[in-house]
Amino acid sequence: MKASSGLFAVLLILWSGASTYWYVCKIKKDCDTQTTEIVSNQNNKKETEKIILKKSSEIKDTVSVINNLKKKLSNGYTLNKFPKNSFVNSHIENDFTEFAENLKIYFEKNTTDKILITGYTDNTGTPQANLFVGKNRAEFLKKKLTEQGIDKNRIETSSKGQTNPIADNKTEEGRQLNRRAEITIINN
Repeated sequence: MKASSGLFAVLLILWSGASTYWYVCKIKKDCDTQTTEIVSNQNNKKETEKIILKKSSEIKDTVSVINNLKKKLSNGYTLNKFPKNSFVNSHIENDFTEFAENLKIYFEKNTTDKILITGYTDNTGTPQANLFVGKNRAEFLKKKLTEQGIDKNRIETSSKGQTNPIADNKTEEGRQLNRRAEITIINN
């Protein structure tokens, strides 16, 4: 009888631990590494305070990233200086990678928002050709964002071709600025 009650006690302990883990980690999603560190360092008050401060600064950083990105997207985040008649822009890598990382953070907190990428061109070429090039610029950026881990279903693309220039198309500098793509937020 004593052996079976000992086995029962071990099974009860295992079941209790497993059900607690399942509830805390799987259902409440409260098993990040920092929570574990805080629990394991309860006796060391300074370590605990450092971890709490670090977590607090990470939250502030995340809020700052979200607010800054929302402001950028509200105004229209613009990538310009696309080569003439091209939808590929090799000048975007560094800034665009940071933008994509921040966009992932933004989308984690704003689960219903989407972005719209609109491609534009200068006024050289036919309006139909410019609509095509503008759409391909937007699709190029969508592909780059999905390569960075952004869900393609949260990205819409369009083209306005040569309409809505932001600079004078009579100069090469102006045409370079007009060959662009703008990314804006869509709230659902």
